[in-house]
Amino acid sequence: MPEMTYLTRAGLAKLQQEAEDLQRQKRRLSQEVGRAAQLGDLRENAEYHAAKEKLQQVLDRLNELQWKLAHVKLTDDLPIADGVASFGCRVTVKDETTGRETTYTLVGPDEADPANGCLSTASPIGKALLGQKVKMAVTVQLPAGPRTLRILAISR
Repeated sequence: MPEMTYLTRAGLAKLQQEAEDLQRQKRRLSQEVGRAAQLGDLRENAEYHAAKEKLQQVLDRLNELQWKLAHVKLTDDLPIADGVASFGCRVTVKDETTGRETTYTLVGPDEADPANGCLSTASPIGKALLGQKVKMAVTVQLPAGPRTLRILAISR
């Protein structure tokens, strides 16, 4: 796992809500496992095994979230140099091949939502944009082939 979990305040709230929801699921599933265990022979008790497997999945995700939440660095608080693409910045680029303009918000992997313009800094485009300045062109290797993007604007 990475050393820090980089999140915006909204991303932090989302992970905290997910952790709370998982805590409730954990309590409910623990009760289900207990009830199913009382039904007798556990070797042939499908309800018990299903509840226990689901409980383990919830515990695994909860442990992962708790680790991330214990190592959060809010991107809203990071100092940024003027005009330099970094975590939490909105970056408007122009695809030099298609002429299409797109605005991305650079976020950590936990907040990535490309359909809504939130691009992970671990993605090829996100990596290429980090540290770049307005008017610079970056070439990104994508599965469909290389793409050159010119940075038009960077804002917080």
